Amino acid sequence: MDATEETQPNRRRVWITLSALVVVIALAVLGAIFVPPLLAGTPSTEPSASATPTTPPRDIVDPDAPRPTQTPTPAAGATDEPFAELSPVAPDQTIVTEEGIEISLSSLQAVDGQATLAGETSGPAIRATVRITNTGDEPLDLEYVAVNAYIGEDRAPAGTLTQPGGAPFEGTVEPGDSAEGTYLFSVPEADRDDVTLTVDYLFGAKVAVFRGDLR
Repeated sequence: MDATEETQPNRRRVWITLSALVVVIALAVLGAIFVPPLLAGTPSTEPSASATPTTPPRDIVDPDAPRPTQTPTPAAGATDEPFAELSPVAPDQTIVTEEGIEISLSSLQAVDGQATLAGETSGPAIRATVRITNTGDEPLDLEYVAVNAYIGEDRAPAGTLTQPGGAPFEGTVEPGDSAEGTYLFSVPEADRDDVTLTVDYLFGAKVAVFRGDLR
């Protein structure tokens, strides 16, 4: 057998190998082009988070009801120290402070709290929208406004939440203007017969206090 006859089978094997390699590469390219869109169009069998049933918010205080104004005196035992409090008023009243600030709870609702941050616990919650109206002569910085909630006579601190709908105060409210901030607190339904909400709106000023039955 001469050298030409010996090289022909080798050439055939090389061409067969190259042809197979070309086919594999072509299939890989076609798979990369057509498979992802097909997979993306496949409907998911997992339930959507938005499909989870939730209890609609329930108004505790009628948001459209008139708010009687009240100028509370300092609470018994209050001093001129920071965080001294004014006497509590009902949740449906408006507090008028000696600094010319009006504070009210424009909305008070029972909601299902959603834990989204570390330390939060999902469950029954109170969502309070606080309205501050500046009837004084100077702008009021809202960045340091603190709203807190307490449960019962011994004022056990209620846990805080940010969802659904939390929107703390920010910015500044000018004289004659109003601003609102929304806060959520974990309060079991069985403990809502005595709830206290405090609004610390200005350093050195006595803290505004709302207390009542929020069932």
